Amino acid sequence: MLSRAMIRNTILIGIIFLLVLPLVACVPQSSATVGAADSLSIDVQEVLLEAEAAFDSGDFDTAFELSQKAVQAAPDDYVAWEMVQQAAVAQAGNNYLQQLSDRRYRINPETFLIEQANGRNHFILDVREPDEFAESHIDGAINIPLQELLLNIEELPTTATPILIYCATQKRATHALVILRELGYVQVFNLEGGYSAYLDYITNNPLPGPGPIPTLPPVSTEGC
Repeated sequence: MLSRAMIRNTILIGIIFLLVLPLVACVPQSSATVGAADSLSIDVQEVLLEAEAAFDSGDFDTAFELSQKAVQAAPDDYVAWEMVQQAAVAQAGNNYLQQLSDRRYRINPETFLIEQANGRNHFILDVREPDEFAESHIDGAINIPLQELLLNIEELPTTATPILIYCATQKRATHALVILRELGYVQVFNLEGGYSAYLDYITNNPLPGPGPIPTLPPVSTEGC
């Protein structure tokens, strides 16, 4: 059985491979000769300016295609490679966000507490800093600061286990959710409003007991 570290390394290698493969496939067989000819046929700086303009307008597909051409013509141009990287990340991120419907991956404090009362126990992930966690946290939560998440991914359960992520206000948790969804964790949700909303709810409402659970949108693996 593969260890969590091996799975993590395989996933990261796969992501790098998918990003680099299109570039490798488009590089001429003789980069020393054909590459030099390409650099004469196009103005690399002009192409990069067009790519930057496309990026700024939100046309990440065009930005990626143009920056690829710049890299092929000038494989030693650091700026061209940087634009390829930025465009690829923006392309993937934009595709993800376009498929993300409103409230799809959020659970509000009341629903979370009702689910807990009914025995649907989430793996609770607190991505705040250790001092915030030490001051106060949800019972049973595991603290992995956001910037250390991928370095400690072996501490997470299987990709099919329900995971609830929270931070102070939901901002950091949203970054963690996007990363874990991209890595195949299909049952990851954010605590809507973060820990501050959770404290507000338990302060002003009685804790719910077992009962009907509000219907959540169906979980889909598409675009995750």
